[in-house]
This record gives sequence, C-alpha cells and structure tokens, in this order.
Amino acid sequence: MSQAPTIWLLVLLALDLTGCGERLFQPRLERVLAASWQSYREQFISPEGRVVLPERDGGTISEAQAYALLRAVWAGDEATFARVSAWTVNNLGRPDHLLAWHWGRRPDGAWGVLDANTASDGDLDYALALMLASRRGWRAPPDLPDYRAQAREVLAAILEKEVVALPGGEVLLTPGNWHEAGPPYLLNPSYFSPAAYRLFGEVGTGPVGAAREPPLQDSRQGRGDLSAATAWNQLRQDTYQLLERLSRGLEGQPGVGLFPDWCRVDAAGQLSPAPGREAHFGWEAVRLPWRLALDHLWFGEARASQLLGKKFLPFFKKEWQAKGKLAAVYNYDGAPLVDYDSPVLYAGVLAAALTTGDRDFANLMAEKIMTFYHEKDGRAFFVTPDNYYANNWAWLGLALYAGWVKP
Repeated sequence: MSQAPTIWLLVLLALDLTGCGERLFQPRLERVLAASWQSYREQFISPEGRVVLPERDGGTISEAQAYALLRAVWAGDEATFARVSAWTVNNLGRPDHLLAWHWGRRPDGAWGVLDANTASDGDLDYALALMLASRRGWRAPPDLPDYRAQAREVLAAILEKEVVALPGGEVLLTPGNWHEAGPPYLLNPSYFSPAAYRLFGEVGTGPVGAAREPPLQDSRQGRGDLSAATAWNQLRQDTYQLLERLSRGLEGQPGVGLFPDWCRVDAAGQLSPAPGREAHFGWEAVRLPWRLALDHLWFGEARASQLLGKKFLPFFKKEWQAKGKLAAVYNYDGAPLVDYDSPVLYAGVLAAALTTGDRDFANLMAEKIMTFYHEKDGRAFFVTPDNYYANNWAWLGLALYAGWVKP
C-alpha cells in the first residue's frame, strides 16, 4: 500500500465514527468491500467456479462454495454467482440434493469427491444463497433449474437428512447426514441460522422433483408429520430455547454468555460437552452471533438481541475496556486461550453490537477489522492473501455493518 492511502486510513480510524465521522468512513468501507471481493474472486475462485483452498491441497469444501455464493449475492455479482452455483451442483451435488462436503485430489491423482457426507452449515448457506438469488430475480444457467426450485430441493433434504427430533418433540439441526441414530446427538451451535429458517418457511411445501416431506413427528401436538413451513418454524423456536440454555451453563459449568464450538444433547434435552470435540468459544462458535444478528436486523427478532445483549456483548465490552483488544479464542468460561486477536472474532462481536443497537461499539469493531486490511502487489485482503477463513468473515462482518447483507 502506498504511503498516502496508509495515512488516509490512519486518519479515518482516528475519527469518532458517529455523525460526520461515520459518514466519512462509509465510502472507504464500500471501496474496501468491493476491492476485497474482487481480489478474493481472483485469488480463490477458479474460472470454472470452484473455490480453491491452499490448506486443502487445492481442494474445496461445501462451506467455501456457499460463502462465495452469499458474498456474490451481497456484492451484486450475478455472473460469479452463476459460475459458482453451476460448479457446486454439478460437482458436489448428491442424489438427495445436499452437497458432498469435501472435494479434491484422490490417491490415484484424479479429482473428485473425497467425502460424500454432508455438512449442514454448508447446505444451509447454499440454500440461503439460492433463495436470495431467486428473490433478486437472477436467472440460473440454462442447463439448471431456477434457483428457487433448487433451493426447495435442498431444503426438503435438510429437513429429511439433517434435522432430528428428541423424544420430547424438540427439533434440532445436526452437523450433517452422518448424525447419530438416536440421542445423545452431536451439535455445532455455529451452524444454527434462525433467520434462514424463517425465510425457508416461506418457500412452500409442494413437491419439487424427488423432494419429499420431512419425516419429523410433531409429538407435542399429536398431529403426525410436520409440514415444511411448520418444521422450519419449530426449528427456529427450539433453536432459541436451546441457545438460551447453552449461554447459561454447560453440564454444571456456569456460562458468561459465550457458546461452545461443539456440544451434545441427550434424550431429555440436557446439554454437555462433546467427547473429543472443543467446547471453546473458538473458530466455529464465533460465527453464531453473526447468524443471530440476521434474524434481528432482517426481521426484528427480539430473542436474538436479548440473547446477545444479556451477557455476550457485556462480556466483550468489558474485555475491550480492560485490554484494548479481544483474544481470537476464549474458553467457555471466558478465559482467553491465545494472546493474539483476529478479525473473525471482531466480526462476531460487531454483529452482536449491531443487534443490540450499540452503534458506538459496532463502530469500534469495524475500525478494528479495518486494521487487518491490506493492499499489496495488486491484492486486497484481510490478514494475509491466502487466509481463506479470515478473508471471508472479516468481509461478512464489515458487509453487515455497511448494510450490504440484506434478505
């Protein structure tokens, strides 16, 4: 980056981002979002539409394809969306319309699916991206069904293969089609996406291709199988109840408002750490505040702001006031586990601040994310050019702040 832009960035970061300062910051932010998306597109997305991940030996995962689709929607990049979606359905698409989660080089040197199991966060974000593209009137490539029809197929399969009901009737999202046959079930709270569930309930329940109605039983009401719209609504309601319990404590350990990367739930709905899995507020759980923020910012969901405003945001504001930065990873009890920070965590805290209406603290978090932004050798990126995860979540945090993330 040249000296003049560096000085200008420092001036902007020194401004009080309320009133005039925030208005001056917005043009810079818009430019950064556009430049970093263009650079990400050139750095990570192949001409065929595959997100190439250096840490996966040049392979890809369904999460990466879904992130690229969401970013393309919110960046208004219809051509990139069409290219990425076509590669995704043609190479990761399973017969049931979910996505195989891992694609790469096989031992024999050929390229293809390495693991045909699913990851429900990738499937949810993929379906959400398809719905958003449809809502914008975008057209799918000529050889594929329209985006809304594709979304409906994926959604029916998510309900059938990735959502389960406890004996008491509580409906939960599992991490993928490989979930346990019965409780206790493994859960990844960062996969939960209540705003998406709300949108999915609007898609309709009529048959689409080979999609079938979900085999979820409404045991509390005694009405038999749930319709798709009812199932998504119940999943949203039960998700908030689970997250409220999860923020308060985990198997006798008091909570400070944070969420674990992984946990499990037994037949009675009791939550506990998952053996062999991290229970930190780490690289996975940090995504949850952003997902909750969508439900409040898009639909005014009060439970999202209450969940993030009661303990979660006060915890991080106290950390910030005491230390001037936030650790990238925390234990469930609030103890920092590393001595470095990351724009990924700042993006989650930024989302929480927006959800609770704390614009001043959101401004501080946006400023902090911007300190990770660089322009070098024709590239625009956060942290480093090849840091796939940070480049996605720093962008998604700032895009939410800038008003780009819309339903």
